Amino acid sequence: MEFFTADNREFETFINDVDIIISDVSGHAKTEDIDGLNKLIKNFKIKTGDFYRENRKLNIGVVGQVKAGKSSFLNTLLFGGQEILPKASTPKTATLTKMEYSEENIIQIEYYSLEEWEVLADNAMVDLDDEIYTSAREIVDMVRRNGLDVDPYLEKGSERICFDSYDDLIQNLNDYVGEDGRYTPIIKAVTLYLNKEDFRGISIVDTPGLNDPIASRTIRTKEFMELCDVVFFLSQSGSFLDKSDWVLLSSQLPQKGVKRLVLIASKYDSGIRDILRVQDEDDDFNEGENVADNIPKACKIIKKKLSKRAKSKVDEFVRDLEERGSSPELIEVIKKCADPLMVSSLAYNMTGKPELEFTSEERNIYSALKLFSNDMDSDLKLLGNFDEVKGLFDKVVTEKEHILEQKTKSFVPNAKEELKNLLLGYKDKTENRVQVLETNDREQLIEQKKQIESQMSAIKADIATVFGEINAKLESEKAEGVRELREASKDYLDIKERSGSKTVTTSYEVSDSRLLLPRTWGTSHTEYESHVEHYSYCIAADAVENLHKFSMEATNKIEEVFTDAIQIKEIKRKLLNVVVDNFDMGSEKYDSSLFRIMVEETVSAIEFPIFNIDISDAMDGIAGRFSGEVTSASQKNELSTALSNAVSKIYDELCNGLIGSVKNFKDELMNIGHKVQDSLLSNIESEFELLLEQCENKDKEVAEYREYLSILEKELGTIK
Repeated sequence: MEFFTADNREFETFINDVDIIISDVSGHAKTEDIDGLNKLIKNFKIKTGDFYRENRKLNIGVVGQVKAGKSSFLNTLLFGGQEILPKASTPKTATLTKMEYSEENIIQIEYYSLEEWEVLADNAMVDLDDEIYTSAREIVDMVRRNGLDVDPYLEKGSERICFDSYDDLIQNLNDYVGEDGRYTPIIKAVTLYLNKEDFRGISIVDTPGLNDPIASRTIRTKEFMELCDVVFFLSQSGSFLDKSDWVLLSSQLPQKGVKRLVLIASKYDSGIRDILRVQDEDDDFNEGENVADNIPKACKIIKKKLSKRAKSKVDEFVRDLEERGSSPELIEVIKKCADPLMVSSLAYNMTGKPELEFTSEERNIYSALKLFSNDMDSDLKLLGNFDEVKGLFDKVVTEKEHILEQKTKSFVPNAKEELKNLLLGYKDKTENRVQVLETNDREQLIEQKKQIESQMSAIKADIATVFGEINAKLESEKAEGVRELREASKDYLDIKERSGSKTVTTSYEVSDSRLLLPRTWGTSHTEYESHVEHYSYCIAADAVENLHKFSMEATNKIEEVFTDAIQIKEIKRKLLNVVVDNFDMGSEKYDSSLFRIMVEETVSAIEFPIFNIDISDAMDGIAGRFSGEVTSASQKNELSTALSNAVSKIYDELCNGLIGSVKNFKDELMNIGHKVQDSLLSNIESEFELLLEQCENKDKEVAEYREYLSILEKELGTIK
């Protein structure tokens, strides 16, 4: 393929140009600015070096936040709905999983390095609620609960495991990347080499959420994104294109060289369930209302709503790109996101499947949806909408060479655009500093600081109001959560009856006596007869699995109590508005742009906890008490009773835990409110001290900033 010949001269020219810029700004730029330019060169070398290596594959990424449904999406797309890739319901269990073709079926495991584990262990010792530290504590606790000696694994770094069947693959993957897998807490990445023709010439990656709190995994994910050609971007229908999604979609993926970007509104079934309602006699559902009494109408409403949001966000972004003079290629990549695909992996996998084969999650969904359907199979296909995704995926694979040819022409233009955006960002920050110094003297800054401190009492009152609303919502969600836990517990009381057979041999005596032979009289011999008996039995493993599934579902429901009551991004917005609204940002006393940055950074530090429960004792109690096949009626009753007692105990513990967690979290919310206030005051204090210090040498500081601005203007003018 001719286009795979690298134009090293063009690449070297670009790298030399950036080196010259680094040399020009040195002595004027902040250290972080220089680091950003050096990172740009490093990533450019990685991307071009990877692209022109022999047997370059088409890199396809599935990207989105944790719980966007990435693993389910890939299981449906690639494995016919089989749960090959385990789900990760919390950031701590998310692992980058790559899939490629190979003649041998192999799992390649990459463990954390000793240095990375030391960082995790150190973070676990920090008693803060920041997600980096809470996740580190959870990972270290998982290792402790699993009784795992990590050193031998960390020292060897990686491991290869062969497998013969999907059953073997699933078992091994669950051990290494499943939510409760024995080795999950020490795994950084996994590569699956599969003898499956569908994977020839492509490399597919199930990425951790881009909100991954583990730094080393985030780095690995970003390294892959630098090399990605095609991205399927998943955003949950229930929170479609929220701020975190849009920041990633608009600021990172296209500029990294992605040539095809497919926007997926995942968990479509969840989105429509929010507006489905049984229509009473007095109800009159108008065409314009966001409520429906049947699935097709709900799909129509949600599709229109999500498409409108996507188009609005894309149009706004395209206008911004056009104003910045971005490349037509980049604009075309973004424009294609204006028409998202709505899919439900769960609904598609249920299509045509007998109800008896439904999982507990599928049964719950089915019972919730059937109230609003006249033809469930047809409505499940409508919700699934996966044929369109499969057709698009197949088209992408067949167009591999065309996509890669497009990419080879865009390396330098994309890198120049990234360089331009970096320099513009440095220019904006520097201009902001100059403005603050030029429009304020020492006395004005001191006066501004006093005014801000005097308004803190009003801020405190408004912050208390925000958290009061959260407390009320928590109480409501707690009551609903307890009810749902009670309903969920009933689904796991039945133990699967299995059938078996055994060969039974019986003996009986046969007389050898002969009428004319007196010596045989009274003699006999034994004969044997065999037959097959069929019987039913239970095994303790099924009861243990029920406990495991119940705890998983129940834990998710408890987490939903918090996530439904506490919309983190909405709370951040409210808190930010509280602070900003309490200051007269139109007043000459305040530098609104700088102050908004301070507030944003302070409020962005707020994170919320995740609920966990350890059911190992309950599971061990059943596994230790019953072994092998349980065949007698009395033993089956005992096993059933033991399961019922264990489920009841877990239910009680979960309810008590939920109630206690809500109470504790309310206390924690109060602390968070105080932390917001204290952190805000601290940030204000430090920022004003810095500005006061710079005011002492105001002319010198402004002159240096202006010289840096002049250099940046010149460098921006050289980028063609």
